[in-house]
Amino acid sequence: MKNSAAIRGFVLLSIPIISLIVGLNLYFIDVHVEGRQFVGIISLGALVYINVVIFVVLRGLDHESQKTSEYKNANIQLELQQKHYKEMLEKNYQVRGLWHDMNNHVITMQYLIKNQACEEIEEYLLQFHNMLQNAVDHNRSGNHVVDALLNYKIKVASDNNINFVHYIAIPENLKMNSIDLSIILGNVLDNAIEGCLRDSRRDQDKKIIKFNMYYKRESLLIDIENTIDEKTIQKSGNNMVSSKRIDEDQSGYGISNVKQVLKNYEGNMVTQILEDRFKCTILIPLD
Repeated sequence: MKNSAAIRGFVLLSIPIISLIVGLNLYFIDVHVEGRQFVGIISLGALVYINVVIFVVLRGLDHESQKTSEYKNANIQLELQQKHYKEMLEKNYQVRGLWHDMNNHVITMQYLIKNQACEEIEEYLLQFHNMLQNAVDHNRSGNHVVDALLNYKIKVASDNNINFVHYIAIPENLKMNSIDLSIILGNVLDNAIEGCLRDSRRDQDKKIIKFNMYYKRESLLIDIENTIDEKTIQKSGNNMVSSKRIDEDQSGYGISNVKQVLKNYEGNMVTQILEDRFKCTILIPLD
């Protein structure tokens, strides 16, 4: 990102410098012609004035662009924090509800045991287990951005009967901008969930997302795989996108955003279609 800013500054500075060089050349070529010296000076002055104006305007536009980018990033961070806070409130409400109803659950199970209702006991325990699962965080890596996004997406997957299997092994503090990390994770997880939802061929219990994320040798590796219906996947440029997104003229914007972020870290992404699965592998050097 710093390199990009330096390049922009160099380009802006080069505009007046190059124009001045051209103007001086024109002046010294024509200065020996009688009566052209004054005109040349005026022309050179006008050229300098125009370039100063252009330079100031472009600097202003560049500043506004940076402010807009910072504003968007702040909004993304705020949205992420709001989701995390909302999720925490929901979890707290669920835990308090479970604690409040615990006595009733015990009474119910005692009654079922007393009457030797084995099938009813098994069904009741299964439902109770599911309630407990929904009331606790599924992932606690220690990294707040990862935990907030992953727990939220796991809940979305669960609500849509998608089996979500994950493995996380990362340090609490990654040498990576939180906004960039949320853009990458949010988009690849959204794409995986969308791929499963659009797969109408298989039973609900067979839709699955496998997500692995770990830190090794000063690099972050993200590997995500989900079941798909190949008919819903098309290629737009270098991006694999769903037919739904093509219809809505949103051809792979999410993946394009991911690629743009990866450029800042000299990272790379590989996508593959393997039979009835879509696989995305991302490598991000963080040295």
